[in-house]
Amino acid sequence: MASLFIVEDDSHFRGELTRELEGRGFQVASAPSVHSALAALARRPADVVLTDLRLGGPDGLDLLKLLPSVSRRTRSILMSAHASARDHQVATELGAIDVLIKPFTPAELLRSIHKAIDCETGFVGSVHGLSLIDVAQMFHLAQRSVTIVVTATGRPASKIHLRRGEIVGASHGDQVGCAALRAILAASSGALHTAGLEDDVAPTIDAPFDHLLLASLSRLDEELHDGRGPAETPALFDLGDFGESDELAAPAPELDDEPSWAAREPAGARDHALDDACRRMAEAVEGALACAVVEVDGGRLLGHHRRGAAGPTSESALTAAGRELFGGAGRLAVGRLHEVQLTANDHYLFGKLLGDRRRALILVTDRSISVGLGWAQLRAQLGALERPAT
Repeated sequence: MASLFIVEDDSHFRGELTRELEGRGFQVASAPSVHSALAALARRPADVVLTDLRLGGPDGLDLLKLLPSVSRRTRSILMSAHASARDHQVATELGAIDVLIKPFTPAELLRSIHKAIDCETGFVGSVHGLSLIDVAQMFHLAQRSVTIVVTATGRPASKIHLRRGEIVGASHGDQVGCAALRAILAASSGALHTAGLEDDVAPTIDAPFDHLLLASLSRLDEELHDGRGPAETPALFDLGDFGESDELAAPAPELDDEPSWAAREPAGARDHALDDACRRMAEAVEGALACAVVEVDGGRLLGHHRRGAAGPTSESALTAAGRELFGGAGRLAVGRLHEVQLTANDHYLFGKLLGDRRRALILVTDRSISVGLGWAQLRAQLGALERPAT
């Protein structure tokens, strides 16, 4: 259990707080002043310090300034009944995880402490220029358990709950689940902060992160362009009905088990069904410039569609990329690569070895898309490409 240190000059309140937190299973020590607290923390650092603002001498802000000199890993929470807006700002700049306004409830106290504990390996502060989607993707990639709280003037707070990087719930007014998530993502502005995920959060969403995000954004895009409400907009696909992909559900055949489906075609033949699948892929992925399916060992182009002239979008460029990245004799292939994402000055290249291990998908996009969303949109369109031609 985490160790706490309380700095409070009111002995009665200090004692009540100590008993409350010890009853919750925490290890608790305390001191009445900044000097005695620093001396104690230098001997035995704590995980979290809760300090009052006014201490009858050096105050809580002074303690926050000096705390890193004796215990760099200790997180801090400021408590006060009189903190001004300036005090809030200074406390945050000095690394305080939260500012608790007295009187506070036991639930508010525990939320702040758990938030501070959860910040052990992270930074605390204000950032700008990131969208809500960017923030959610960061927590997804880090596999964090956290609640993202979204606030805007005149509206109640909305919440997105992530458990080990997967979105498990959302609430927005009287909406919950996927409808609430779409409503939150539709907001054009607001403020974000995070809190530790509580143990009793009831799951209202059960879908993989990438599919969930893609479906929500697609629905929002349809609503924006069609002027329809969420209830009138048909679902892109059922969020609760994602099974294992074909590639994961059954092992791929060994390369020598049967001849390649492409080898059954006449030399130089192009599969118009794959051309059409490449077109649909390029139309479905935001910012796509070109898409191709390449026979990796034979070095043959099997399907291709080009939407833009920027970047390496020609048939020969994409064929060479598939051969070099995934072919057995390719110069860039180390072992047997399955997925590759490359970044150039003005474009991204996504490469994926398909389920038969003989063909690769090569997709080139501009850099207006996020890499995570690019992979999500790509995977949502893989079905037509995974089916070999007959």
